[in-house]
Amino acid sequence: MASTKTPAVRLQHIIAEIEAIEGALEGCPYEDFRDSWLLRRAVEHGLLIISEAAKTLPAEVKEAAAGIAWRKIETLGNFLRHEYRDVDPELIWSITQDNLPTLLGAARRLAAGLREPEPA
Repeated sequence: MASTKTPAVRLQHIIAEIEAIEGALEGCPYEDFRDSWLLRRAVEHGLLIISEAAKTLPAEVKEAAAGIAWRKIETLGNFLRHEYRDVDPELIWSITQDNLPTLLGAARRLAAGLREPEPA
């Protein structure tokens, strides 16, 4: 497996995208998000990357965080790619507020579990 497609690397991609989305939205009210084409597109693209990274995670990694709706994450990517004109800003906002913090915690735990111990 190419080093950029290992579960540990993909989890780092998920973590980095969530942290970037959270940073971009820090202090941002929904109305500002809704009214900003640039901010909405940036967040949607981050969610696309999260979706793609999640699709490549092996089943045993996903099973270790069974409380995460992995299938919904993958489906979100398909929706953003194919129904791009029908994306509801309120839905995207809800995902950023309600789902990403939980996913971030799970991704961090999973990534920590995949790290190899430091050589002695």
